[in-house]
Amino acid sequence: MRKWQNFILFLFVFGACNAFAQQYELFRVEQNDVYWSCTYTYSGNADSLRREVVQMLKSKFFTFNVIRNEEGYNGELKHFKVDCRRYGRRYSNTPRMYWYGEWVGKFIVEVLDNHYRVTVYALYAEKFQPAANNNRGQRITTGRYIEAVTKKDRMTFRKSEYANLDLMSLSLKAEFDIRNTVIPNP
Repeated sequence: MRKWQNFILFLFVFGACNAFAQQYELFRVEQNDVYWSCTYTYSGNADSLRREVVQMLKSKFFTFNVIRNEEGYNGELKHFKVDCRRYGRRYSNTPRMYWYGEWVGKFIVEVLDNHYRVTVYALYAEKFQPAANNNRGQRITTGRYIEAVTKKDRMTFRKSEYANLDLMSLSLKAEFDIRNTVIPNP
């Protein structure tokens, strides 16, 4: 009986790890940029979903210049931060741009019946690092996300960056999920 319990526990842990391990596959490289896309299911027609998406976008502090179009909405990300602790990351195994970085980019939300798709692109890290001379000042380092996560050919991701891509993907996925929207009381 004990062997079966261990086997079932192993399958559960392996399945849970496998579910988180493949998040980097939501990223792709196109037109010399990194794109992240995720499709969320939602029961309802496009009109009811559109109202929910508007509420979600309004509740986020990092969405700016949101414009409605025929397919849905597009806008800009500013001051987006990744919560490394939430996803079990440590300072020692995560680049500083995820710990201290504020991200800038653009997004598109396509609204259809029973689902919506979010695409984030043109990510740019504005990261704040402690100064090297140990005084209280900070130096600002910025850069495009594609330069940090791809090989020199700018067409394929570095294997060493898969865990960091997973971190970014999980963060974006959680932030654009309607079910995670907290609407403040008026």
